[in-house]
Order: sequence, then C-alpha cells, then structure tokens
Amino acid sequence: MKSSEVIKIAWQLTNAKKSLVWFGIVPTFFTTLVGLGYFSYQFMAFETSPFFGNKHFDFTKISGLVLDFAGKHSGLIIFGIILTIIVLLGYFLVPPLTEGGLIGLVAAFHKQKEGVEIHDGIVIGTHHYLRMFEFGMAVSTFSFFEFLTITSMTIRHLGLPFWLVILLSVLFVVSILFGFLFIYAANFIILENRNLTRALGGSAKLVISNFGKTFLMWFLMFLISIRVLINVVLVFLIPLLIAFVANFFVSQVALTLGILLAIIAGLVVVGIASYLGGVLHVFTTAAWTITFLELDHQRAEKLLQK
Repeated sequence: MKSSEVIKIAWQLTNAKKSLVWFGIVPTFFTTLVGLGYFSYQFMAFETSPFFGNKHFDFTKISGLVLDFAGKHSGLIIFGIILTIIVLLGYFLVPPLTEGGLIGLVAAFHKQKEGVEIHDGIVIGTHHYLRMFEFGMAVSTFSFFEFLTITSMTIRHLGLPFWLVILLSVLFVVSILFGFLFIYAANFIILENRNLTRALGGSAKLVISNFGKTFLMWFLMFLISIRVLINVVLVFLIPLLIAFVANFFVSQVALTLGILLAIIAGLVVVGIASYLGGVLHVFTTAAWTITFLELDHQRAEKLLQK
C-alpha cells in the first residue's frame, strides 16, 4: 500500500468515526493549556534575561487588577488552585489513556472487527495504561518541550557562542532521530502487548528495515499535519487576545465583567485549538497505526517464509 493510500484511508476513517475526535480533543485541550502557560513563562524569562539586557517586564497593572479582584473574591483563589491541579493531572495522566485507546480503536475499525464501540477505547487504554505512561515519560526526554527548555535556558544564560550552536544542533538531531526510531513503539505496546524495552527495540528494527517507507510517511505527515503550527500560533495569540479583551473591558465596564469576558474569550480560543488539534491528532495516529499494521503484516509473512 502506498503512503498516499494510507493517508487517504486514515482521513476517511477520521471522518467516518466522528466520535474518535474526543480521543484527540481531550488530551489536546490539556496540552494547549499547559503550552500556554509554558510559552508565557518562556516569553517572560527571555524578556528579563541577560540575553535581552535584563529588561523589566511590567506586569504591575495586570497583576494589581487580578490580585485586587481575587482579594474581593477569595473563593476564586481556591477554585484557581483546584483548576490548576486538574489541568496538570490531565496533562500528565490523560494522554496515555486516550492514545492507547485511539490506537486500539483505529486498528479494530481498520480491520473491520464487528462489535467494537467507541467506549471500548477506554477499556483498551486502561488495560495498557501503565506501559503507555512509561512510554510517555521515556520519550519526553527527547520531546520538543524538553529540547526547547534546555535550549532556552542555555541561551538565556550563555548567549549563542559557536560551541553552543553546535551542541544544540547535535542535540536536536539526536532528539529527532530517537523520535523517528521509536515512532512505532506505542503500536507495539497496544497491538502486540509488548513491554517498554521490547516495544522500543521492535520499533527501531521495524523503522530500520522499512526506512524508505517510514521516512516518506514521516515527511508527508510533517507537510500535511499543521497541528503543531496551529497550536503554536494560537498559544502566542491567546495571551494577546486575553490581554486585549481584558484591557478593553476593564477600561470600559466593571472589573468583574471584564475579567469574566476575558476568561470566556480565552476558553473559546482554547476550545477551537483543541478541536483542530484533536482532529489532526486522530488523523496522524490513524495514519501511523495503519502503516504499522501493513509493515507488521509484511514482517510476519517474511518470518513465515523462513
């Protein structure tokens, strides 16, 4: 099966099984919220770092308004703390469940198994939860966020000497390489019930033995999938939108209404980002799962011929 056919089938499956999108929306929602906070922190850290001349980022007006509002509504502080805890727990705990369930459902629907319902994805995700959680922790060491954290921290404190550019370039290539080699690991965990070590090893072997097709799929998905671009753009736009709405309404109407409208506007944008990212996540997962099923079937046939 050609890569273009795999992409076509994956998109048809995504459109045919509308309920699958919830397995993408929910984790993307938490990822977007955490990403918003993360990039906001990076922006402020760079703004006040020696790299930009130790500038002072003035949040006095905004923080003063927020603290004054919270002081008059102390219950919001408790609500905000609880909400933050829920978001962080969702960010760390939900993706292993939804990713495992999504892979299992895509495989079942692609093989046209009868009697499979969307809620079976929760059962599949729960059954493989600990292994998927371990996998998520393992691959996070060379994830985009981890690389960005190391890069931003070193640049803020050391600048950009030539040796650092070389070191970060090597680190970037290594992180991409590991991500590429382990691209089928989650499929091995869910569909072949392998442990983390055997799943990582199996993925590396499958990638190496089918390097051409895997690389072509990776390149096509890189071009097609605009999920990361959408999330990054919206992550940078959300603070600007919230600040604009808050500033306008605070100066025009009551403080409480202004903050409330700003929160609503932010949630609307986050919701849109989560939906678009969720659809694209389901599509990309479907494409890689179908590719894995084909390559794994070919591998099994080769073993039987020996």
